[in-house]
Parts: sequence; C-alpha cells; structure tokens
Amino acid sequence: MEFLKRLQNWFSRAGRDENLMSKAMTLANEKQPEEAIKLYTELMRSTTASSETKARALFNRALAHSSRKDDTQAVADLKQLTAMTDIPENVRNAARTQLVRIQNRSVA
Repeated sequence: MEFLKRLQNWFSRAGRDENLMSKAMTLANEKQPEEAIKLYTELMRSTTASSETKARALFNRALAHSSRKDDTQAVADLKQLTAMTDIPENVRNAARTQLVRIQNRSVA
C-alpha cells in the first residue's frame, strides 16, 4: 500500500513534496543528516511547496543540524521558524520548545 501511495504522489506537486519530505526523514533516521539537510533545503526553496511543508522542512532541518551538534545553525533555523506568520501553532510551539532545549544544552 505504501508503494502505491508513493507512486500516486508522483502525479501531483504536493505529492512529490511529500515524497521528498519522507525521503529526507528516512535519511535523518538512518543517521545521514547531511543528506537530509540537502533535501529539506530543497523543499524550503521550492516555489510550489506549501507554507506548511516549508515549515516542516525547516523544523526537521533544525533537528538534523542539532543531531550534528551544529547548534548555531539549528538555533538560526528555529528562530526563523518562530518568526514565520503562516505556520500552524503546533509547529511554532514545537520550534520554541526545541529552541529552549538547544539553548539549555549549550549552557550545560
């Protein structure tokens, strides 16, 4: 069933974005954050991706940077995300929470 959904997604831009997001998340979970970051960045630069997709990509990119101990870039991504106006409140709250975690980690 998953294969059919992915195949079906290739016929719409939103579907292709979702496939790219899924691939990036898989790479991040497989301990390949550098490759995941490239895909998240590609999604964020897309002219056709929805603001929600871009917000998810930015949040996930921040997590990937954090996993690499690149707290400077992770904090920059999270601050950018919290400044965005057209994102779901739950994404904004998750970004704020993650920002506090990274800042506390840096202090400790």
